[in-house]
Amino acid sequence: MVKNQILNNTVFIDMKELDGKPGPFCMSYKFDLNTIISSIERIGLINKPYVRRNKAGSIDIVTGYRRILALKALNWDKVPCIDVADACLSDKDLLILNVYDNLCTRRFNYVEKGMILNRLMIFFTKEEIYKIYMNVLGISSRREADILMKIKEFNDDEKQMILNESISLKTIGSLLDLDNISRNEFLKWIFNLKLNFNQQILFIDYINDIIIKEETNIGELLNEEIFTSLLMEDGQNIPQRAKRFIELLKARRMPVLTKNEKAFSRLISDLKLPHNVRIKHSPFFEGTDYQLEISFKDGMKLKETIDALAGINDLSNIKDPWKE
Repeated sequence: MVKNQILNNTVFIDMKELDGKPGPFCMSYKFDLNTIISSIERIGLINKPYVRRNKAGSIDIVTGYRRILALKALNWDKVPCIDVADACLSDKDLLILNVYDNLCTRRFNYVEKGMILNRLMIFFTKEEIYKIYMNVLGISSRREADILMKIKEFNDDEKQMILNESISLKTIGSLLDLDNISRNEFLKWIFNLKLNFNQQILFIDYINDIIIKEETNIGELLNEEIFTSLLMEDGQNIPQRAKRFIELLKARRMPVLTKNEKAFSRLISDLKLPHNVRIKHSPFFEGTDYQLEISFKDGMKLKETIDALAGINDLSNIKDPWKE
């Protein structure tokens, strides 16, 4: 095992031999070197990179790829490294060594987790990966692991859009089944309107249903002026535009429900209820009952609210909106 090896063979590698390529053990994607550069400038190189000279005679970077790039940016001529060539470590051992070396210093992003899982698949079965490495990598379920393994199917522009984890794994899983053009269109709108996780799923579900219903495609649908104008509207911030966008899609997907919800909202608004009172309908009006919700801080406030409700004669007008 890696932990039982004594790896203390320090060598100085000429920077020219380190070509800057990530190599077979690297698991870094789209990183910022500034923090590492600043650290090395202040206190020097604390942890030496691990390297191995391969059969072709060139150097494989086992750990410390980002450190080496930082040293290159600082114009170091030689890099002190730990040479593991004679440590009798297999590629499997070295990959595991790199996983744990990284875990000590940082958190992996979605793309990097996918890279690691796919590299582990070379040496382990899926069941072994589920059992051993899901917890190590902070992966909550097998479904999540399967989605992460497929992120490699995204192009670089798409990967860049999901690096900050503003897109949920559920959304990523839904997008994996789409063609490249449709997937990129979805990502463009999610990115431009900064849709939250719930809005992302509603967006995908509504669009997929509308496309089937109207026999169109996502490009034609979202290029309609009613949608494109949202990106250029003045007087609304991004969250307001995002909410409006989802409302438009919902109205397009479920016009009858939307009409009934608007009618019900007008009816309730006309009652001029106390500000601490809410009347709610069941989702999709599928239930037979409505709900009355009262917020109050003490019994006196509750009594005042009930008295105010008793004085509203139009309460008897509450009914199913389609019965108007």
